[in-house]
Amino acid sequence: MKSHGELTAKMAQKISQDWEERDYKVLYDHGDPANENVGKIVSWIGEHYVREVELSQIDIAIVEKSSDKAFVLIEIEETNDRPKTFLSDIFGVLFGEYICFKRKKLHIGDFTTLIVVGVNKTNNKDRNKYILDQVNRVKTSLVTQNAKIGKVVIETYADERELIALLPSVLDRAFKGEL
Repeated sequence: MKSHGELTAKMAQKISQDWEERDYKVLYDHGDPANENVGKIVSWIGEHYVREVELSQIDIAIVEKSSDKAFVLIEIEETNDRPKTFLSDIFGVLFGEYICFKRKKLHIGDFTTLIVVGVNKTNNKDRNKYILDQVNRVKTSLVTQNAKIGKVVIETYADERELIALLPSVLDRAFKGEL
């Protein structure tokens, strides 16, 4: 069994090289703190960031180097794909006013995709589609800045090997505008 966040750090490192070549940086919250791309990625409310206004922490952000525009935000659930976990991951981001990395605000908008992946031996496509349909209905009613995120995606994976194949594929589809 891997320690908490080890799989997330491994995935971030794996996708970094490909995205660096596309002039993006991959930021992530688990790994060697001496690495400039490792730090807290936080959804928060209020005028000034302090711990008390955090709504959630995000595992990975893929950000344009030139503008700090967040292209993709990724939450990897390493233990389950429970509906309440997906909902808290999604709404913890959408209810926020800002996303920051190491206390620096990232730019969020309709160009941003939020991807939540959870481990599951059986794929619950119908349930996940239902959750996404409901999220998208609620999202249109939200007035928060983070609700301007363009797309929300839910995916599941059976094991580490499947995640290593799945995530780069989903990111390529997002880059091509196919999600």
